[in-house]
Amino acid sequence: MIDDQFNAWLIEVNSSPAMDYSTAVTEKLVKQCLEDVCKVLVDYELPKTAKGKAKVDTGEFELIFKASRMVEKPLMSFGMNMELKGKKIPEKHLNKY
Repeated sequence: MIDDQFNAWLIEVNSSPAMDYSTAVTEKLVKQCLEDVCKVLVDYELPKTAKGKAKVDTGEFELIFKASRMVEKPLMSFGMNMELKGKKIPEKHLNKY
């Protein structure tokens, strides 16, 4: 929820949110939401200029407020090295997937 001062407030957290198609309306909404989330999370970061970002399709999502990005490192994470490493799956194993 966004208040009149453009502060974002977390209203609810679900450990397993329902993204099922319980009705014809929710089926349409869920499909569109999932597609648009991918557009915003992946496609929006690809252009490096503001002009390029303005042309990116974000589906039904609309930017209503742009704040400076401030990410603080959590106090409990000092001294921890968190990284994700991956490696290519060998060709002989690809037929399993």
